Amino acid sequence: MAHNHGPDVAGQKRSLLLSIGLNLGFAILEAAGGFVANSLALLSTGLHDFSDAAALALSYLGLRLAQQKPSARRTFGFRKVRILVAFANALVLIALTVLVVRSAIVRLAHPEPVRGTILIVIAIGSMLVNGTAVLSLRRHRESLSIRAAMWHLLDDVLGSVAVLVSGIIIRFTGWTLIDPILSILLGCFLIFGIWRVFREAFRILIDATPEGIDLAVVGAFVRGFDRSILDLHDLHVWTIGEGEHAMMCHLVVADDRVSAFYPVLNRLECGLRERFGLTHVTLELECSECKSGANVCSI
Repeated sequence: MAHNHGPDVAGQKRSLLLSIGLNLGFAILEAAGGFVANSLALLSTGLHDFSDAAALALSYLGLRLAQQKPSARRTFGFRKVRILVAFANALVLIALTVLVVRSAIVRLAHPEPVRGTILIVIAIGSMLVNGTAVLSLRRHRESLSIRAAMWHLLDDVLGSVAVLVSGIIIRFTGWTLIDPILSILLGCFLIFGIWRVFREAFRILIDATPEGIDLAVVGAFVRGFDRSILDLHDLHVWTIGEGEHAMMCHLVVADDRVSAFYPVLNRLECGLRERFGLTHVTLELECSECKSGANVCSI
């Protein structure tokens, strides 16, 4: 079944492409400026812009792939493509950021001259570019992925403010140590944000129970939902794709016709969706005399 992505998917794509182009182009400029100005803080900001361009590209890729219908070979479609790319992207960015922070620590012991004027000019330009991208995406803020991308860009604005402060201090005081100090602070901030992405992507890829959902609470909810449910086992809750949680379990019930339990199952699925946000629920009925799980092969 095709998923509805809102009435203005084409507009979201255009805004994302514009934001990707702005961020990627300016990230290259920041990296070049960092080498010319000998500024590690500017290199860190450029690295952050690269990460945001990648995040925006993932949002665009998600919009494109989400419009493709599931097939017999890909029954869930391409829901986890964005998660897989985010995982790889986070690994690369963590490695690159660690290298920049390591260089900044070395520079604290051996200061080098930094051209503050270049930092000021590029920082102002970065704030203008990211501000334009935020305004472009703001029209589509009803989309969760778009709102996440906007927060990435707002993070960039804060990084540009830090680089601007560094440039002004170096330009008027000559205190170049501010550059590696801000570079380390920005690097730590970036690693903190990337680590959260890495951890969440890893959890989804190994089908771990989603954060915010307690498996014991879900089990208690199901057991106490109706008197006809005697027990349950083989309960699993996992994430299919971004924001889509699934659940499966075996319900132990009294021996009766399957049709007799349809009203209960229908209400239970609605209750699980409303209480825990579980959008894909699979429930298997078995009578109290049935065997399942590890014992099924011994019948």
